[in-house]
Amino acid sequence: MNRNWVYSLFALWIVCSFACTQPKPVANVEVQKENFVFSIKGTDTLSLDKYELPSISPALKKPVMIFAFGGGFKGGDKADKGYIPYFEFLARNGFVVVSTDYRTTLKNLDPSKVSSPMDFIAALQHAIDTAVEDFYDATGFVINQSSDWNIDVEQIVASGSSAGAITVLQAEYDLCNGHELAKRLPAGFNYAGVISYAGAVSGVLPPHWEKMPCPIMLFHGDADKTVPFEQAAMENLGGLWGSSAVAKSLENLQASYYFYKVENAGHEISGLPMSRNQYDIMSFLSRQVLGDENLAITTDERVPGDTIVRKDFTVQDYILDNLR
Repeated sequence: MNRNWVYSLFALWIVCSFACTQPKPVANVEVQKENFVFSIKGTDTLSLDKYELPSISPALKKPVMIFAFGGGFKGGDKADKGYIPYFEFLARNGFVVVSTDYRTTLKNLDPSKVSSPMDFIAALQHAIDTAVEDFYDATGFVINQSSDWNIDVEQIVASGSSAGAITVLQAEYDLCNGHELAKRLPAGFNYAGVISYAGAVSGVLPPHWEKMPCPIMLFHGDADKTVPFEQAAMENLGGLWGSSAVAKSLENLQASYYFYKVENAGHEISGLPMSRNQYDIMSFLSRQVLGDENLAITTDERVPGDTIVRKDFTVQDYILDNLR
């Protein structure tokens, strides 16, 4: 028999043997969804949805992603169909995904009674504090289920869109700065990471961290007129400090972060990265969160020759946009 023919048969046998011994892909396995009530506050019953792929390695504890929906603190839906592909992508990559309710107190705000920026700032701060309180309670519920759900409480990541992004950033910010609300969580707890889609933190002064924060990923368009890219704050009153200000504070602290800014983009960045930047997200999770690499990454996405759009929004512009 020709020697080359023998080598070809041997190579074919190796390929066939290798293919037959590989595990079957789980892409066609359905992600399972369960609902749990975690708190009842007055007339509000708060629940969360858990998304999980049936485990092929039940002995391994899974990381968790807790997600807060967007909606301007006036509404929103934790099961919005736009979020589901993001949840399923994370579940298929080994995460238990938890999408949680939180109270949205700005839905009760009468725009006609907002007579000054101070009125809106006070109402917004109350809405943020309420959302953070509920997010902490959802986190506490998840921690208490760790044995039943087979999850790793040291690998709980917070993620949110728009108002939800403000909520998760503020949750980490308050936790690092010893806010009273943070006492709702177990002593010594911290999130393993935060992913913010068009978020900000609230405060009188620019962001300052008393303790080193967890790794933080920030997506934001620099022409966002709903949540400020840089800031929407008034002297002595404060306001919102956007992703650019947060990234600067993390850089000064030499903390681990990933800042993904999109030039001439608006508030659509509160949602788009969940579908088009999934592998950037997984890189952040695998390297900076689960891999514990201390990295400072900034990505500046732009379209060459793109028309420059307005970016010089005032505090009043942001208030009017959020009162619509």
